[in-house]
Amino acid sequence: MTATFIKTYQNPQVREAALRHHTWLSQLDSGVRLPAVLDVTSDALVFEHLTGPHPAPADMPQVAQSLGRLHTAASRHLHQARLEQPATVTADLTITDFHSPRKDVLILFPVIPDENVALYKDANIRNVILTNEGPGIVDFDDLTLAPYGYDLAKLVVSAAMTHGPFSATLVEETLAAYNAGTTAANPGGCTEGAFRQYTAIHDHLTARYIHRNGYRYSWPEAQPWL
Repeated sequence: MTATFIKTYQNPQVREAALRHHTWLSQLDSGVRLPAVLDVTSDALVFEHLTGPHPAPADMPQVAQSLGRLHTAASRHLHQARLEQPATVTADLTITDFHSPRKDVLILFPVIPDENVALYKDANIRNVILTNEGPGIVDFDDLTLAPYGYDLAKLVVSAAMTHGPFSATLVEETLAAYNAGTTAANPGGCTEGAFRQYTAIHDHLTARYIHRNGYRYSWPEAQPWL
């Protein structure tokens, strides 16, 4: 019997949005493991249960490469997308723009480049499972447009805030693995400068959760940059 995970939603609209996100991501054929949807009820989605641990710091490059593959697979639907505008990718799915949900925080940071557009799927390490078939992703509630490297920054910040200080070498290897996975879609790669900016945004958005949800360290004390 297949083990299941049941995710309940506050209303049918939120549930249906999560289902549309999952369906689209599954159809990208990225090679990244996603749990199958086994059933849909009035207030829940019943997923296949993915077995395995959440990533540790040493797993970051492997997860980054998988995230890069997912973003590259999505790029065929996003090659004309712009960060400030929603993008219609299928007949029943329009992905929210980058700026609207973050307008207050983006006032505090320099202009985000709007060249090649990728995704934000909330790559919190708690939304990644290391399965026997490689890294798998769960939780399909949030999906917006984002610059390349922005979702990766959430992965690194959430891991460092959970496990403690990261070395500069580990962050460099993680960013390099991601850029290797996105070369076809974003040939210039995400630069270290842009990546630092994205981690600062995630720090601003996540700092209020310190000492909750498994976050034991602040990003300023865990980051590799002094």
